[in-house]
Amino acid sequence: MWLWGCAGTPERGRTDRYGLDSATATCRQTPALCARMAGEETLLPVSRSVQVTASVGTAGSVVLRVLTEVERDRIREALEECADAARSEVILQLLDGKPPTEEKCRDEAEKDAQNQSVSWARKLGTEMHKVARECAQRRLGALRPGGFSLEPRYRFNPETRHWEFLSEETVRSLLSQGRSHELKGTIVPDIVIHTGDPLQALAIYDFKFPCVNPTQLPPWPLYPKGHAHAGQAQDIVYKKALKPQHGPTQIIPRLGATQ
Repeated sequence: MWLWGCAGTPERGRTDRYGLDSATATCRQTPALCARMAGEETLLPVSRSVQVTASVGTAGSVVLRVLTEVERDRIREALEECADAARSEVILQLLDGKPPTEEKCRDEAEKDAQNQSVSWARKLGTEMHKVARECAQRRLGALRPGGFSLEPRYRFNPETRHWEFLSEETVRSLLSQGRSHELKGTIVPDIVIHTGDPLQALAIYDFKFPCVNPTQLPPWPLYPKGHAHAGQAQDIVYKKALKPQHGPTQIIPRLGATQ
C-alpha cells in the first residue's frame, strides 16, 4: 500500500501559487545531513546540466508544434531534478534529513484550519509539491518560455462537447461568486507542455511524492468516489481530455519519469 501526500492526487484542485525555492541551500550549509545514511536514501541529488531554448516567433510566441526527442529528454531531466531536490529539501527541513517510515507517514503532523488531522504523508507531499513547482517554473521558463503551463485547469463543456481551458482569473471569479460547483469535474495536471495554447498539449507531467521512498513503480491513482471521473485512472482522463502527443508521465523522486 502506498502512503501518498495530498499533492499530486486527483482531488488536488489547487488555485494558489507557491513561493518556496527548490535550491538545496540547507544541504550546502549542513552537508553532513545530506550524506547517505545506512539503509536510507541519498538526500542530495546529483545535479545535471540542462540547457535548451524553445523556438519562438518574432513576437515571442512559441511556434513549436512537436517536441523532439532531445527536447523531451531535457524537459524530463529538469523535472526529475526538481522532484529529487524537492524531496531532499523538505525531508531535510522538516525531518532533519531522516527519511520517514511508514509509521511516521501515518502519524499526525498538525491540524488544518478546520481542526482536522493532517498526516505526515499529506504534509510532506504538499510541501514537496510546492518546492517542485517553483523549481519547474524556473527550469521550464529557461527551457521553453511561453510553451508550458503549471497547474492549468480544464473543464468539459457539455454544450460544445469539448474541453476548455479556464484561466486563473476565471477560476478566482467563480470562487469569489460562490460558484465553485461549476468547477466540478475539472482536471488540473501539474505541468502541460504546449504550443503556446494550453489546449494544444504536447506533453503532460504530474509530480508524485510517495511518503516512503518507493522501490517500484506505483500505478496512476484513480479518481475517488464522488468525483465526476470516479473510478477512472488519472492518466486516462488526462489523455482523453487533452490528447497530448506524449504522456501523461509521472515524475517520482529517485525513480524518475514513468508512464
